[in-house]
Amino acid sequence: MRFSVERPFAFWAFLVLLPMFAFSVYKYRRLIAVLGGNSFAAGDAALFRRRRFRFAVRTALRGLAASCFILAYAGISWGSRFAPVQKSGRAVALVFDISYSMLANDAPGKKTRLEAAAAYAGALLDRMDGVAVSVVLAKGDGAVAVPMTEDKESVLGLLSCLSPSLMTSAGTSLGKGIAAAVQTFPVQSSQSGYIWLFTDGEETDGSLLPALNDAVRFGIPVTVIGFGSEQESEVLAGDGMTKVQTARRSASLKKTMASVHDTGKLKNQARSVPLVRYIAAEDAGSAYALLQDLRFPAVAGAAAADDTALVYELRDVSRQNVFMTIAFVCLVLSFVAGELHVSGFRLHGVAGALVLCVLLGGCTPQFRNGGRILEGRLDWNRKDYQGAVSCFLDAYEDSVQAGDPGTAQYALYGLAATYLMQDETEATLSRFDQIAPDAPDEIRFAVLYNTGIVAHRKGDYEAAASCFRNALTIDSSNIDAKINLELSIRGRDAREEARESALAPVTVSAEEQMLENAVYSIMREKEQEQWKNQEQEMQESGASDY
Repeated sequence: MRFSVERPFAFWAFLVLLPMFAFSVYKYRRLIAVLGGNSFAAGDAALFRRRRFRFAVRTALRGLAASCFILAYAGISWGSRFAPVQKSGRAVALVFDISYSMLANDAPGKKTRLEAAAAYAGALLDRMDGVAVSVVLAKGDGAVAVPMTEDKESVLGLLSCLSPSLMTSAGTSLGKGIAAAVQTFPVQSSQSGYIWLFTDGEETDGSLLPALNDAVRFGIPVTVIGFGSEQESEVLAGDGMTKVQTARRSASLKKTMASVHDTGKLKNQARSVPLVRYIAAEDAGSAYALLQDLRFPAVAGAAAADDTALVYELRDVSRQNVFMTIAFVCLVLSFVAGELHVSGFRLHGVAGALVLCVLLGGCTPQFRNGGRILEGRLDWNRKDYQGAVSCFLDAYEDSVQAGDPGTAQYALYGLAATYLMQDETEATLSRFDQIAPDAPDEIRFAVLYNTGIVAHRKGDYEAAASCFRNALTIDSSNIDAKINLELSIRGRDAREEARESALAPVTVSAEEQMLENAVYSIMREKEQEQWKNQEQEMQESGASDY
């Protein structure tokens, strides 16, 4: 089970609890001294025991509450869950094993494994229009040779010169190559990422399994394409003298992939694309299967069927709400135990009722989905748009299944607003269209307002003005909507004026034409007189010119 702490420095706050506990004990002893010390205890032993019990319970509960607050702030997480994330666009990281074992001359056509891998990847690139590609070289380490780009020529240029001499590190570390490939995908990218590893399966450090597990956490499918023969063949090692036996290790690769965390669960929940997979390069239809992965089906309500996908990322489960609930319950019970004069039976009854109310309130779908929407809003404020999309999608799907249309409308709007911040215009409008006409006024106003923003960005000032005008019918006091309406109207009028001026023909009246001809005549007469004067002067001064 995965365990992580987001803010470990918060544990230093436990040092503050020690003086707090000492101060509480000091106050208790002062109180006993004021009340008469041992004589008070001997006079009414039952009352003394009751007060001491209440003090001990109150101190313990408040200490536990403070500890839970600290643990909640520390951001402790354990366990994992699959979170849905909507992706738009496609990106592929090509990882090439360039170790010396890839120089074995047992690929089809008497090619080396590395030459076959380069030719195979080049054929794929010819059919990957609109797909961003990066190239990572894996040997004893992983290095990014070509960052994520849509310039296929730079990638093809590198494929023509793949060689073990491109890296000086010794050995074979496929895991480091995959780790470097994961880093080529931007953190806040909306593109759906894939990793294709071209290798014979030979590795020397056993880092492949941890790297595959990390790729699972980020929801990036990894496909390993095997090259070479299953039969042993001889190849020179890096020193140029030692001969070693090498073969394609298909069985080892399949065994490693079978150990990847929850592979089957992700495959069933997400797309038809498996999370990790091994295919042999010479198998019929292997290249077709890879290209089909890039043509994933669209999510319901998405705009582009070939460019949008719902993927599932493996994420740590934050236990902040658990610690906050325990802290709240302990804090309430500390006041009940320390301030109210109730019997033990009634005290237990009050405590049980409080715990039951909190647990039942936290287990209702509406309460849980509301918490997910709040979490998504916090991620949105932190500009963690992928986390926000995951939270809003979770809340929307659960609300639909639970028959809670009100919460679903808020989740839909949050999802659309997040897409708007990612410049996913079509996805934004498609989600806006899903919001019901009877949604709360604040949602309908926000939908019309943001739709007007999108239309204004596109230059459709007429549609933008209509949206802002309809938004003002819901909230006529919104100053921003009024300003945007005025700007849209001015933009529309300016465009119409520009269009009219562009279409107006240039005309010249008869009087203007006569005046222009007269001016040209005068200018020609003046020029002729000027030339005559110059010729006359030159003739008169010709006798003295040497």
